[in-house]
Amino acid sequence: MTKNNDSAGKQIIQILDSNGNIAGSTYPKRADGLVKKGRACYVNDFTIRLTMSDTAQISEVIKMDTMNIKTATGREFEERKVLKLYFDARSWKFNKDCSHNVGSRSFMEGPDKELAEAYMIGDWSNNWTEIISETLLLPKYTDCRFSFWLNGGENDHNNEICRFEILFNADYEQRYTYNLNRNFIKPLKKLNGWELYEIPFCTQDNEYTQFRFVAQRAYMTVIAAKDAEAYAQFPDTPDPYEDERPQRHNLIFSSDGFPKNCWYSTEQLNAKYKNKIKTTAPSASDQSLINDNLAEIMTKLNDITNSCSAILSCEDYDSFAGQLQTSILESLEDDDEDNDDLRDIIQEATENAMNNVMDSIRDTLEEVSDQIEELKEALLEK
Repeated sequence: MTKNNDSAGKQIIQILDSNGNIAGSTYPKRADGLVKKGRACYVNDFTIRLTMSDTAQISEVIKMDTMNIKTATGREFEERKVLKLYFDARSWKFNKDCSHNVGSRSFMEGPDKELAEAYMIGDWSNNWTEIISETLLLPKYTDCRFSFWLNGGENDHNNEICRFEILFNADYEQRYTYNLNRNFIKPLKKLNGWELYEIPFCTQDNEYTQFRFVAQRAYMTVIAAKDAEAYAQFPDTPDPYEDERPQRHNLIFSSDGFPKNCWYSTEQLNAKYKNKIKTTAPSASDQSLINDNLAEIMTKLNDITNSCSAILSCEDYDSFAGQLQTSILESLEDDDEDNDDLRDIIQEATENAMNNVMDSIRDTLEEVSDQIEELKEALLEK
């Protein structure tokens, strides 16, 4: 387990009295002096706690330090609101109270393609497995946040155990439990099959704190994570078939992260939908292809619009009127034709003119549809 590792550059150290209450703040050198003289002890790398005998004696010194800090900064001192904690595989171990622990600690490539040490625990059987952190001494009534990357932790029967737990003062009955499977808790980011979690909690009236990961009936892997801001440059890469698969990506399978011979393998789902879902942004060449085809498609759609406008504005009137006039003259030259025949001829001429325009529109729409299909197939082959 690691705590805030950037506090070395801070200009202030928070001071707690013997009861764990915030008594003020001081400078790092004075804090070191208090610890060396046995008047205080470090709670973490940016907080010290006074001993009972010295609380009253140096309270005035603390107040003076706090006033000096306020004067130096030009504003009131703002207490650090969140204590950040991070997974460190080296400070974790298997829980000896569990007789069926399975798993191992090893280095592997994380979601950001960097090597880090991780714990892979559990299996597909009923082996109940727990890894536990060292016991931490945290300040009371402090908001905290524990960060880590998680992979796996689900099976295709929906009966797995994948949990994170927090115990205060070794009180198992009053522990905090966080189910990390089936989207009970939404991850902050999904990247290359891993899910980023930052679990918030408050210590309340507690100091001694221990973390646990629990797995059963599914392999689960935990690896160290930085703050979420450190991964801002990485776009989310969720599984495109996430809603259909009975379990999420798991390192125990191949590089694809899913079993090859199951109905929910990527190959099977690709075949089901006939086309692969493109999960990355189009390249420059792809974008150029899109732009060229869209320009041609828009030209054809404009032709359709113009054809429709011609119908509405009767721009095709001349050809239609000429055909209608010829038909009427031919009818009048024939003494045997009556008015019914004349109406039939006029109706037929009208329908022919309208059908010619509609056929032109239909042909253009078919060309647009074919071109859109060709564009989609070309992009999916990339």
